Amino acid sequence: MKIDFANTADLWLESRCYQSPSALHGWLSGYLASGARLTPQQWMAEALDYLELDETPADNLTATLRQFYDAVLNSISAEEMAYEPLLPKDEDADVLEQVECLAEWSKGFLDGFGASEQSGGQLPKDVLEVLNDLDAFSQARIEDDKDPDNEAMYLELAEHARVAALTVFYTMNRSSGGASTTLH
Repeated sequence: MKIDFANTADLWLESRCYQSPSALHGWLSGYLASGARLTPQQWMAEALDYLELDETPADNLTATLRQFYDAVLNSISAEEMAYEPLLPKDEDADVLEQVECLAEWSKGFLDGFGASEQSGGQLPKDVLEVLNDLDAFSQARIEDDKDPDNEAMYLELAEHARVAALTVFYTMNRSSGGASTTLH
């Protein structure tokens, strides 16, 4: 299953989710990149907690969340490295919203990585560097919405975030052996 941002965002809006699809995708990506894994019940509890729902989720949201875990794990662990952060496409959002979603994804990634408690206090240098980059991305904002370089800057940051997630995943999962451990 490939996750479509626009359809997922519509479902999130309909379900009154507090966090964006980008934020939850980032959270799960960070959690999985750390080498940690969740059972289906743990994932549902974590996802619903992170989304900060005010009411019991509808069946369509629950079904989407169940598919979300496997989709992200399969994408981030695939050999062809086609993984991408869940961000709106050009036809679905302007560059201001795209940068905002990238910031939310980056913060989510850091939240998920931290929630996994897998680091044991010592992280490889390349992991620390990309986590610091993602921390900076989590604060990204467009200063001048008329700047013609905004689109190129966003694309560069989004690609950097994609490579950062893969770097953390391959570094942390190579040593932990967690890359092939799937509980679904």
